[in-house]
Amino acid sequence: MREARVTATRRRRGTYAKGEQRRDRLLVAAAELLRTASLDEVSLKDIAQHAEIPVGSAYHFFANAQDVYVGLAQRFMSSLYERIAQPYSVEEARTWQTLFETAVDRAARLYEEHPAYRQLIIGGKAPPEIKLADRAHDELVGRLMIEIIQRHFELEEFEGCNEVFFFTTEIVDLMFSLSVIRDGEITARMLAEAKRAGRAYLSDYLPEQLTPRR
Repeated sequence: MREARVTATRRRRGTYAKGEQRRDRLLVAAAELLRTASLDEVSLKDIAQHAEIPVGSAYHFFANAQDVYVGLAQRFMSSLYERIAQPYSVEEARTWQTLFETAVDRAARLYEEHPAYRQLIIGGKAPPEIKLADRAHDELVGRLMIEIIQRHFELEEFEGCNEVFFFTTEIVDLMFSLSVIRDGEITARMLAEAKRAGRAYLSDYLPEQLTPRR
C-alpha cells in the first residue's frame, strides 16, 4: 500500500513538472514572437505552434493569448524586482542620486534585453489588466528603493514616503513609455530625461546629501 502511494505521488510530481515545463515553453514562445510581432497579431495558436505544443494542451494553461501576456508580465515584474534589488557597488552608492540612477539604468537594460516586456508594460497597446497589475508592482518597486537607500544612507521615512517613491516610479515609467510609443525603444535621451525627472521630484522630499551608513 505504501509503495503504491509513493508511486502515485511520484507520478503526480512528474505530471506537475511536465506541466510547468510546458507552461514555461508557452511563455518563452510568446516572448520570442513579440520580438517582431505586435500584441494584437499573436494568437494562442501561434504561441502553441512556436512552442511546439498542441493547441489543445495550451488551453490547459491559458484561455487565450491575453492570459499568456499576463503570465509574461508577471515574469517581468519578478525579474525587474530582482534586478533592482541586486547589490550596488561603492561607486553606484556614492549618493542617493547615483543609487536611483543606477536602478533606472537596470530597468532600462531589462527592457532593452526583452522587447516583449516593452510592449507588455510600457507599450501603447499594453492591456488594461496588465497596466493595473503594473501599478501595484510599482508600489513594491517604490518601497524597494526606500530599502535600498536605507541600506546605504541614514534615511528617515516621512509622511507619505511610500507614495512619493511610487510616484517617482510612475514618472520613470511614463518617460519610458513615451519613448517606446514614439521611437519603439528607450532612447538614450529619454533615459536621461527619466532620471532627471525622477531625481528632481525626489529632491523635493530628500535632502541633497544623506549621511552614509557605516
